[in-house]
Amino acid sequence: MTGGRTFPGVVLVGFMGSGKTSVGRRLARKLRAEFVDVDDRIERAAGKPIREIFSAEGEPSFREREKVALREALSVPGRVVATGGGAFLEEGNRALLSAYAPVVYLEARAETLLARLPGNSDRPLLGGGDRGRVVRDLLDRRVPGYRKADHTVATDGLTVEEVADRVVEWLSKTERR
Repeated sequence: MTGGRTFPGVVLVGFMGSGKTSVGRRLARKLRAEFVDVDDRIERAAGKPIREIFSAEGEPSFREREKVALREALSVPGRVVATGGGAFLEEGNRALLSAYAPVVYLEARAETLLARLPGNSDRPLLGGGDRGRVVRDLLDRRVPGYRKADHTVATDGLTVEEVADRVVEWLSKTERR
């Protein structure tokens, strides 16, 4: 970022497999910013993987842990923050994230997401049943929330580098406003 202004940070939202962590790491290097993966923070604080939190404590407990991790992640300005797939859908979280920095939705079609998540047992919401149907159903429910982001980057057919470049390009345009 140029123009003498301080980088405000950026928040990446989207469905599991959309590239939030990979793109976030690349963005942080490009922008010389700290990268924070909210799901990693939750796992470190809990001392166990997210799938175990879901299994032992249920989704409501996980969402409470997520709120705490989000507040911690947003406590320092200028970070690149990758949220979990459901974090931006809750109104309170959305307001917090939007107040922190511009929010970018990394969009991908269900087919792309399924190809990126083959047999991944670490995703508690994908357990059991027809994975394709589960992804499509969840995606259909979540897209309206994701679309409340400040900007959308369609990631289908793009490399991590290309997606990161598109986010940087958009951020540099919004910086001049």
